[in-house]
Amino acid sequence: MARTIQKIEESITGKLRTSFSLSTSAASEWRSWVHCVAYAIHMFELALDTFKAETEVLAARSVAGTLSWYNERCHEFQLGYDLTFDTDTGRLGYDVTDESARIIKVASVIPSEDGTVVFRVATQDEEGNIVPLSDTQLRNFTDYIEAIKFAGIRTSVISTYADTLRYELTVYYSPSSTLDFVRRSVSEALDGFRASRRFGGTVYRHKMIEAVTETPGVVTAELRALSSKSHWEDSYRDIGAYADLYAGYFNYAGDCEIDFVPLNDTRE
Repeated sequence: MARTIQKIEESITGKLRTSFSLSTSAASEWRSWVHCVAYAIHMFELALDTFKAETEVLAARSVAGTLSWYNERCHEFQLGYDLTFDTDTGRLGYDVTDESARIIKVASVIPSEDGTVVFRVATQDEEGNIVPLSDTQLRNFTDYIEAIKFAGIRTSVISTYADTLRYELTVYYSPSSTLDFVRRSVSEALDGFRASRRFGGTVYRHKMIEAVTETPGVVTAELRALSSKSHWEDSYRDIGAYADLYAGYFNYAGDCEIDFVPLNDTRE
């Protein structure tokens, strides 16, 4: 993990003091050079962190049989195309890539308690809404999973109506930002959070809060209540730290509550 510039400066200064008699002036030239070198090292360490993170993600996706691998294969499904065997890679795939035929827009791959790998998937309609697969699409996708899965693996494919998420939220915003701007920004952030369910059908409470607090103009936020229910349930279930979605994706309830409070209102 990348060290802060201050930590790097302290490390360099400590080593220099053991070998040289340095000026104590805050404006000393050697301090400027130490800062320049520390900044360069800090940027290099940040680049290493980014490279490591990207490499770990690619490695997880490339290992055949992992949940990430299966998730990637879901999004590669092409409706109306036949699978072919690639003798070089030893994988089943398609001769051509047709993005318009890749109908899987949401995919969640989670193992159940009995060892079955459960695929929860959905597509998108002409208006851009996330919807369940049609009977024909579901049958073709299920056959695709049966073809690419590892021998001996039990699988189950679910494509149903979205779960419903209901929340009560208080947003504390800076008075330097207009309320209309903050409202729009938070609305976009919540929509982005809903649309980011690509890699799993689990809702994490802290990630929803992060999506809101990272919005321009927002200082902090309190998620007073969070609950969900599947399309088949009549009542909501409270969400603690996280909750698995039955459908793998969700829409917000129409009676969600969100209050906006200027930061000055919290100070006495």
